[in-house]
Amino acid sequence: MNILVIGNGFDLAHGLPTKYTDFLEFCKRVMATYNDSLTMDNSSFKHQFLDGWKIDEKIKEDLEYMQICFAKNESDFAKNFPHFCEFCKCIKKNLWIKYFLNNQMYQKENWIDFESEISDVIKSLDNDMKKNDDTLEDAIYKCSNFFLNNEICSNLDDLKSIPYTYRKIRDKLLDDLNKLTRALEIYLSEYIEKIDIQKKSPDIEKLEVDFILSFNYTHIFPKLYEVSEMAKSGKVDSFDYIHGEVNIDNTIESNKMVLGIDEYLSKKRRNKEVEFIAFKKYYQRIHKQTGSKYQDWMDRIRKEHSNKIENINNLKSKIDKYEGKREFSEKRQRAKELLKELTSNSLMHNLYIFGHSLDVTDKDVLRHLILNDNVYTTIFYLNKDVMGQQIANLVKVIGQDELIKRTGGSTKTIEFKQQQDMVEI
Repeated sequence: MNILVIGNGFDLAHGLPTKYTDFLEFCKRVMATYNDSLTMDNSSFKHQFLDGWKIDEKIKEDLEYMQICFAKNESDFAKNFPHFCEFCKCIKKNLWIKYFLNNQMYQKENWIDFESEISDVIKSLDNDMKKNDDTLEDAIYKCSNFFLNNEICSNLDDLKSIPYTYRKIRDKLLDDLNKLTRALEIYLSEYIEKIDIQKKSPDIEKLEVDFILSFNYTHIFPKLYEVSEMAKSGKVDSFDYIHGEVNIDNTIESNKMVLGIDEYLSKKRRNKEVEFIAFKKYYQRIHKQTGSKYQDWMDRIRKEHSNKIENINNLKSKIDKYEGKREFSEKRQRAKELLKELTSNSLMHNLYIFGHSLDVTDKDVLRHLILNDNVYTTIFYLNKDVMGQQIANLVKVIGQDELIKRTGGSTKTIEFKQQQDMVEI
């Protein structure tokens, strides 16, 4: 069985602008398109917002066309471009969009940095509440987080009554996170998935992939690569979009994409303190009913391994039982041959990881995949710097001792392999 795990680095390797900074840069230009079209001529718009922007030319053309159409006929714009208008409504006065566009963290590029910042904001609100021994219904006059204190407790139009409650602030943050997630879905569906991809990975192309576990929301893999005959047969469900997948026909309410934070509470607290559970990835995966098919794949692998160990032990028992008994010499010899055949056949399954940082935010899933004695894991890395970060992250995921044991000697089950250069399609 060959399982391929892909992260955002997979989309990036194929030339797609799917960093969160790409998304936020798009948001900046959409806001300019929607807000400034009546006061800014096309030439000024292009010069200020499109020239020098490193993104697919088709996206630039689309935004320029939107700007022209909105300026010409605002009344028909919503009817002609419903998803663009929905995108605008999702990001308008969105606290998270404003937070990132005005935050130095915006200069970083990884989604784990994005999620880490969300986590810091939520933890600060949660800690304020616990420190003061408050509940969600209690009033809050000041937040320890500068952004919350400044934007929510001072200026937010949606929270007109004073004092504000923790519940009202939490619900506003959650509502805006859901809107941001839907905006991202529109960006990926309407723009990213329509980009004409020019290159493929020779590493992935030569793999006989049975199952694909995607941490991405896009459908790039099935557009470019073949799967095994087993996967083609339709007898197995080969794709598991563990964080959900894009669908332009969704709404904010029906969106299935997981965009949240890791568990930050101690084991003692996490089962009791659930006021901010809706921001957490594991909750969203359950609530939005996204992928968990990979668990069935791993159960199948473990069962196979367990059966193999049981057969080996049974054969060893038979050999010991027939030891020194001439009448059972043939049976003993046959048992020894079967044991040799069984032990020489490792039945090793393959796990390939491409474009994933191995960050601890996905620890529960990654451990489930990697910590199997009959699974051989190949981790592709872009360059030595990326490899170094993957190693450091893997220590947090499986621990130092397991990493050392599994990367060398007779117990080796993990290897790192540098990605080959992408090739023209």
